[in-house]
Amino acid sequence: MKRYFYLLIILTGSLGFHSCDYVANPNETNQNTGGPGNVDTTEHIRRVLVEDYTGHKCTACPQAAIEAENLINTFGEQVVVVAVHAGFFSTPTTPAGAPAGSYLVDFRTSAGNAYDSPTYFGISSIGNPNGMINRKDYNASSGDHVKSYGSWATEVAGLLGKPAVADINITNTYDASTRSLSINLVSQFVSDTLLNGNYNLVVMITQDSISDWQLNGSTHVPDYIHRHVLRANVNGTWGENIVNGTITPNGTITKNYVYSLPTAYLGNSCDATKCHVVAFIYNMFNYEVIQAAEKKVVE
Repeated sequence: MKRYFYLLIILTGSLGFHSCDYVANPNETNQNTGGPGNVDTTEHIRRVLVEDYTGHKCTACPQAAIEAENLINTFGEQVVVVAVHAGFFSTPTTPAGAPAGSYLVDFRTSAGNAYDSPTYFGISSIGNPNGMINRKDYNASSGDHVKSYGSWATEVAGLLGKPAVADINITNTYDASTRSLSINLVSQFVSDTLLNGNYNLVVMITQDSISDWQLNGSTHVPDYIHRHVLRANVNGTWGENIVNGTITPNGTITKNYVYSLPTAYLGNSCDATKCHVVAFIYNMFNYEVIQAAEKKVVE
């Protein structure tokens, strides 16, 4: 019989032009109300987080973006892609030879900058395009966690061959008249062996189909379509702790936030149909992601 742990999170909040702030609901509660007597018959699907570290002035980064789409075409919803614009190639400045006023949209985020810093993952200092697959093999001195896009498919396939140890289900409710987004997120620890640890939950907003400048080789592309762009973290750069110690079977944690999408986002229309909620659970000991999920704001 599986031991499992339920987490119910309801989030809503407010996106700014450079960051997202939320206001905690005064009715927020943490509960451990379940019991161990139920049998879980749900099929739990393992999903893998692919973080593509990129920049609009990175000449080879479009090749990594193509590989990310190939992964989605191959593995479907079992792959969750986040494009993190960070480092030198992401700075909003017009490069030599480019038209005046180009490359001035800033796709960077405070969370992406923190992840990319030498203190943590340091991707761009090693070189773009590169990324991480579930943030596995983290060792700041060895750099083994940094995966070239040519190895992403092998890394993803290997992880998807393992059983899920946790699950996340996202339900979004969006009011177009007020641009208010309600996120219902249910997480569950489902492994018989995952009985204790220190785990955080991160919730992000990403945006698809942003038409803007991109350097592709030596060609300046004015209408390049940027996909899976990290826009902001809903609950902070490193998220929130959901368990530290024993994982209680059937225990639930309920959180409430207030969140709303802006009418414009860094010079691009924030079309709710192009925005996604991404959530993932990771091990605080080594940053490794154990489960991820993605859901459109509007289906």
